[in-house]
Amino acid sequence: MRVDVITGAQMMPAMRAELARFRHRVFVERLGWRVPDQRAADAASRGEEADEYDHEETVYVTLRGPGEEIVGCARLLPATRRFLLKDHFQYLVDDLPAALSLGVPASIKRGANGVTCGSDGGSEHFSPDDTACASVWELSRFALSLPVAQSHSAIQGARELLRAAMFAALALGAKRLVGVTYVSLARLFVRLGVPTHRLGKCHRIDGRWVAAYRIDVDAIALAALGLTCAATPAADMTLPPGMPEMSGMPVSAPASIPDPRQRHMTSRMAL
Repeated sequence: MRVDVITGAQMMPAMRAELARFRHRVFVERLGWRVPDQRAADAASRGEEADEYDHEETVYVTLRGPGEEIVGCARLLPATRRFLLKDHFQYLVDDLPAALSLGVPASIKRGANGVTCGSDGGSEHFSPDDTACASVWELSRFALSLPVAQSHSAIQGARELLRAAMFAALALGAKRLVGVTYVSLARLFVRLGVPTHRLGKCHRIDGRWVAAYRIDVDAIALAALGLTCAATPAADMTLPPGMPEMSGMPVSAPASIPDPRQRHMTSRMAL
């Protein structure tokens, strides 16, 4: 299988439509998602699934099968901007500021104009609409759909997709992932050895149990997926300035995420 990591700004229209059609098959046709707004309704009328969070700065991870067809996808959004959990599913989280604080109370300071994230010496201020530290990202639209003949590989496919999403998140500087998903999928992540922590009560939405979760991008989660943070890059890996040095991926896998200014460029990881 092959994984592509790409931003919305770099995505060719054909790939954008292909991904939207895949998401429609999984989320609308199979899982029975309801169309929330006019933009989603317009997309659904074309047999596509897209929402307000699909924009140029969104980071996408896609998993492709032997025939180059998309068989899996995931979406990453920085919690310093608008994101799905904060905008629409806060009722699933007991304490959203705590969920975004990385467990360091001293780094979160409530003020009249918003929340300050970071160390005491060099804190960075976010408006009330951006109350998360930059090291928290949202994982959403995580989906896997393999042909019947490959259904026995579903667990392995889910592992590879989560591994790729975690790898991309780490390269982006993420220390924590948050998101809303089905309870069954969260259990699968735990089964894969990735600690997945529920942030509030489970709710039944459209007949399925869902909840908000967090995954810390730490040594335990990385090791479960065969990833590590190392002092030196893995062989044949080139890293842009400011990105962490990583190992554990195949040597053919570039660790860098494409620059948003380089439109239509794809970073591939041969998993």
